[in-house]
Amino acid sequence: MKIIYAYKGNIYAAYSAAYLRLKLDTALLNEIQNELGEKHKEIKPYYLGLDEDLNEIYIANYGKNPTIFKNTMEGLGKLYEAEIKVIPVN
Repeated sequence: MKIIYAYKGNIYAAYSAAYLRLKLDTALLNEIQNELGEKHKEIKPYYLGLDEDLNEIYIANYGKNPTIFKNTMEGLGKLYEAEIKVIPVN
Protein backbone atom coordinates (compact mmCIF):
# COMPACT_ATOMS: atom_id res chain seq x y z
CA MET A 1 0.00 0.00 0.00
CA LYS A 2 1.06 3.57 -0.62
CA ILE A 3 0.28 6.08 2.14
CA ILE A 4 0.34 9.78 1.29
CA TYR A 5 0.40 12.41 4.03
CA ALA A 6 -1.14 15.42 2.28
CA TYR A 7 -0.89 18.99 3.57
CA LYS A 8 -1.78 22.49 2.49
CA GLY A 9 -0.18 24.94 4.86
CA ASN A 10 1.47 22.93 7.61
CA ILE A 11 4.22 20.91 6.01
CA TYR A 12 5.88 20.38 9.40
CA ALA A 13 2.81 18.49 10.72
CA ALA A 14 2.77 16.25 7.66
CA TYR A 15 6.47 15.46 8.00
CA SER A 16 6.04 14.80 11.72
CA ALA A 17 3.22 12.32 11.03
CA ALA A 18 5.27 10.58 8.34
CA TYR A 19 8.38 10.45 10.53
CA LEU A 20 6.36 8.92 13.36
CA ARG A 21 5.00 6.30 10.96
CA LEU A 22 8.53 5.53 9.79
CA LYS A 23 9.79 5.54 13.40
CA LEU A 24 12.36 8.25 12.64
CA ASP A 25 13.53 10.89 15.09
CA THR A 26 11.28 13.94 14.68
CA ALA A 27 13.98 16.09 16.32
CA LEU A 28 15.78 15.96 12.95
CA LEU A 29 12.94 18.05 11.49
CA ASN A 30 13.85 21.02 13.68
CA GLU A 31 17.14 21.39 11.82
CA ILE A 32 15.57 21.46 8.35
CA GLN A 33 12.22 23.12 9.14
CA ASN A 34 13.01 26.29 7.14
CA GLU A 35 14.04 24.30 4.06
CA LEU A 36 10.92 22.11 3.97
CA GLY A 37 8.53 24.70 2.56
CA GLU A 38 10.92 25.70 -0.20
CA LYS A 39 11.38 22.17 -1.52
CA HIS A 40 7.74 21.10 -1.73
CA LYS A 41 5.84 23.78 -3.61
CA GLU A 42 4.76 21.44 -6.42
CA ILE A 43 1.67 19.27 -6.09
CA LYS A 44 3.22 15.83 -6.35
CA PRO A 45 4.07 13.05 -3.91
CA TYR A 46 7.61 12.82 -2.53
CA TYR A 47 8.82 9.40 -1.40
CA LEU A 48 10.13 9.20 2.19
CA GLY A 49 10.60 5.48 2.80
CA LEU A 50 9.06 2.15 3.81
CA ASP A 51 7.39 1.54 7.16
CA GLU A 52 7.61 -1.72 9.12
CA ASP A 53 4.64 -3.18 7.17
CA LEU A 54 6.44 -2.37 3.88
CA ASN A 55 3.99 0.40 3.01
CA GLU A 56 5.49 3.16 0.88
CA ILE A 57 5.25 6.52 2.67
CA TYR A 58 4.91 9.75 0.71
CA ILE A 59 4.28 13.40 1.49
CA ALA A 60 2.46 15.79 -0.86
CA ASN A 61 1.00 19.27 -1.09
CA TYR A 62 -2.68 18.75 -1.94
CA GLY A 63 -3.16 22.11 -3.61
CA LYS A 64 -6.41 24.04 -3.39
CA ASN A 65 -8.81 21.17 -2.79
CA PRO A 66 -8.01 18.06 -0.71
CA THR A 67 -11.01 16.15 -2.09
CA ILE A 68 -9.84 16.52 -5.69
CA PHE A 69 -6.31 15.45 -4.73
CA LYS A 70 -7.58 12.42 -2.81
CA ASN A 71 -9.91 11.32 -5.62
CA THR A 72 -7.14 11.76 -8.20
CA MET A 73 -4.63 9.70 -6.22
CA GLU A 74 -7.15 6.95 -5.46
CA GLY A 75 -8.26 6.91 -9.11
CA LEU A 76 -4.67 6.50 -10.28
CA GLY A 77 -4.27 3.71 -7.75
CA LYS A 78 -7.24 1.87 -9.27
CA LEU A 79 -5.82 2.29 -12.77
CA TYR A 80 -2.51 0.76 -11.73
CA GLU A 81 -4.06 -1.74 -9.30
CA ALA A 82 -2.31 -0.18 -6.31
CA GLU A 83 -3.90 0.57 -2.96
CA ILE A 84 -3.43 4.24 -2.05
CA LYS A 85 -4.47 5.86 1.20
CA VAL A 86 -4.45 9.67 1.43
CA ILE A 87 -4.27 11.14 4.94
CA PRO A 88 -4.92 14.91 5.06
CA VAL A 89 -2.83 16.65 7.73
CA ASN A 90 -3.57 20.24 8.78
